[in-house]
Amino acid sequence: MITKLSITRPEDVLAAVPVLLGFRPERSIVMITFGGDHQVHGRIDLPPPGEVEGCLDTLFLPAVRHGVRGIVLVLYDSGPRFGAKLARRLAERLIEHDIDLSGCLRVEDGRWFDPLGLHGGPPEGVPFQVDDHPFRVQAVYDGHVVRGSRTEVAASIAPIPDAVLETEKAMEQASMMRVYEVSRLVDEAVAGVRLSAEQVAALLVSLRDPQRRDAAWGDMTRTEAKAHVGLWADVVRRSPADHVAHPAAVLALAAWLGGDGALAWCALDRCFASERRHGLGGLVAQLLDGAVPPTAWEEELTWADPA
Repeated sequence: MITKLSITRPEDVLAAVPVLLGFRPERSIVMITFGGDHQVHGRIDLPPPGEVEGCLDTLFLPAVRHGVRGIVLVLYDSGPRFGAKLARRLAERLIEHDIDLSGCLRVEDGRWFDPLGLHGGPPEGVPFQVDDHPFRVQAVYDGHVVRGSRTEVAASIAPIPDAVLETEKAMEQASMMRVYEVSRLVDEAVAGVRLSAEQVAALLVSLRDPQRRDAAWGDMTRTEAKAHVGLWADVVRRSPADHVAHPAAVLALAAWLGGDGALAWCALDRCFASERRHGLGGLVAQLLDGAVPPTAWEEELTWADPA
């Protein structure tokens, strides 16, 4: 969980963004929200000029749905002309949605610029450095990982060739486990036991069956989410490409529950690359697109099991 951040200056915004996203963005539009039912911070890739309107719908829709009152926007690597035009269009769209624009920054080459004149920044920009900002220090203290880029997030769950070959060899002899065996194996791994190649292979074979797949993730809670991320990230890195969809979807679910949206999306990339229409993967994508808070998961579990 991220400690509540009190943002008052442009430098606070720029320090908060990588903490909230989990990585330093590049060529992006980032949205930080205030008020509303839930925090629905978001990021989209910087759109080409001809695709701006559709991308802004994707960015703002969750904020509108959750009744957000104010937004700060940061444009990364947009260039001065396109950045100024984009900032004006963003401001217009927020007026249409009756949402206050609390701030707008453009960031390039280690400087922040003030495209709408909201912060009193000079035309040449203001140099900044936030590595030692209190937000970053607090993030380290809280155990919150901030990666250098989204590419670095994706690399953290990329296949390990030797481990994949080891799993493929073990799968030649692997058989499907019983439902209770899947649950027990997952419980042991969540408790800190690293799976052998034979166990990973047996788990992958078992995940083909919907009932056994449900046993692997159905009892997951927010409290256990971080441990599940460790387990399923390990399995994903060791899975052959044609078997990675199921563990990647479970990893995406665990990452969402743990508040790591960047990792969840990267896990979904691996899931959909293997199986374009994946049930659990599609569900997690809907949760992320809708900015559904992880608390909704346990609210649903409580409703399903009132005892």
